[in-house]
Amino acid sequence: MKLDTGKQFIISLGGFFCLLSFLAIIPVLKAASPLDPLIVTLQPTVSLGTLPVWEGTTNLPSIHPESDFVDIPVPSLATQEEIGCFALTVVFQDNGDGGPVVEWISNQGDITLLSAGLGDNGIALGLNARTLLLSQSLTLDGGTIRVSFTGRFSRLISTSLRPARELSVAALDESFKPALIENDRTVHSEEEVSGADIHPQSGDRTDGYVIHADLAASPLRLDLPGSGSTTEFVIPLSEKPVGSLIQTEVGGLDPESWIEVSVNGESRGVLAPASFSLNDPAVVMTPPKNHLQVAGWRNASIFIPARLWKPGDNSVLMTLHRSTDDAGTPVYLRRVRGDLLFSGTPSATNAAPLDTNKPTNPTPAVISTSATSSAVTPSSSSPSILSTGSLYGNPSPLLFHAAAPTPLPAGSLP
Repeated sequence: MKLDTGKQFIISLGGFFCLLSFLAIIPVLKAASPLDPLIVTLQPTVSLGTLPVWEGTTNLPSIHPESDFVDIPVPSLATQEEIGCFALTVVFQDNGDGGPVVEWISNQGDITLLSAGLGDNGIALGLNARTLLLSQSLTLDGGTIRVSFTGRFSRLISTSLRPARELSVAALDESFKPALIENDRTVHSEEEVSGADIHPQSGDRTDGYVIHADLAASPLRLDLPGSGSTTEFVIPLSEKPVGSLIQTEVGGLDPESWIEVSVNGESRGVLAPASFSLNDPAVVMTPPKNHLQVAGWRNASIFIPARLWKPGDNSVLMTLHRSTDDAGTPVYLRRVRGDLLFSGTPSATNAAPLDTNKPTNPTPAVISTSATSSAVTPSSSSPSILSTGSLYGNPSPLLFHAAAPTPLPAGSLP
């Protein structure tokens, strides 16, 4: 039977749209990237993520629970074109007893200690995550990363080896040395990715018209029993700042819970944690409900308007509010500081160290300010002629100036 040409066209068109509908439901497969990570999951079940192209298929990660360690082969950087270095992230349950040990084993069998313990000594943070940057000099010829947790292997949750690109980075703050940029644009310092214990700096610091007031350098627990999950900081001021930020690092906070900040009895709002990437190795799904948790310390801050401050003692209250699905793990603060902007040149004295045994009534930071009457005056020399771009071939800005409006003749308005 011979179909009419018009009917053939309609059937062909219908088949074409059916094909498009079929293709639309096929998931788009992501092409392998030379910067894909290698993820080894240990808890709650052992699994190996998709093998990245840079790892190859000959040397695979090996897990040795009977000996409490994991070995991850690292290829030679000399064989890689886009990879400049590697970063290792370890997620684990931290009970304040040291944490996992990380070692580098060269192809010749030489062992180099990278971290004697990734954990926070003295505080049971719970879910913790640390990232180490593996230097080029260490990994140039390849070798093996070994992560061991002797006697506590069941608390090792995952290890992730991520390749990184090299960038030319400029830093404005002389005290901050950037070393690694995460997917969510979080910038880690050299100290943070070194594998060594982090030693917070204490004391106030002046930077131009800003005082960085140290409120609590060492970790303190926000929800101590009997505290009502509230911690108070007292900040004495000789005059009101024109603007300020309260900044800190938070550990153990459930993403569904929040910390309320009040200044002198008025609620300012929620201490906002920094955003995170959902594919970050520190994001963990905890059983049995696959509840999302973020391991490790996270930066958090809140802006405090000038109207909430007053000369004299100022009370800053931080109160923890837990969600219904919060497991109730301890919540800690560290590196708590107040950044205060003044209209004149401030002067500050070092704050007394915080007594972490009394988190609800810490020793106040002693801050004094003295406004200067002298204003910043411009140079008396004749100003230089600024380029408008026309010197480099761009159109003159005069071409973009609108003509002055023409006045309407008298009597033209109704």
